[in-house]
Amino acid sequence: MKETRVAYRYAKSLVDLAAEKGVLDQANSDMKGIESVFKQNHELVAVMKNPIIQGEKKAAILRALFESKVSPFTMSLLALLTKKYRENVVFEISSEFQKQYREKLGIKIVEVTTTHPINDEQRANFKSIMASKASKVELIEKLDESILGGFVLRMDDLQVDETVRTKLHSIKNKFTQQVINY
Repeated sequence: MKETRVAYRYAKSLVDLAAEKGVLDQANSDMKGIESVFKQNHELVAVMKNPIIQGEKKAAILRALFESKVSPFTMSLLALLTKKYRENVVFEISSEFQKQYREKLGIKIVEVTTTHPINDEQRANFKSIMASKASKVELIEKLDESILGGFVLRMDDLQVDETVRTKLHSIKNKFTQQVINY
């Protein structure tokens, strides 16, 4: 719980400072990249959370991984985190930053689940479906063959389920009710 609070505060400060400096979009792009590297490398997370490994070594690792890939603004944040012994929350900060970035710009996450990858026209249709609920939409695509066909759209607590599995289940229930009532 403590790490979450620390990550929230650092991310909030970073969002505010990046907006003030006019580098908010670049910082968000950097944070996506950092989060991706941490998600793909669990050993990196373990190293950053290990209190036995010295801060200078952790700083060197972060520099080697990100110095050529992120902006100087983001690199200075990573340097500050290692200086303040907060390198153990870099992953959490990058994730929290993206949440606050979307909140600041009014971007809503819409999750679409289908059986097959969708094309650009379908992406545009899904965004237009949800446009009445949010001005800006970020689409996250998931695949699930168990839905048999159709799609499921989720945004916050709203869900649109147009799957074949759900429709078959509905038909089965109606048929069962008719048989029972007969």
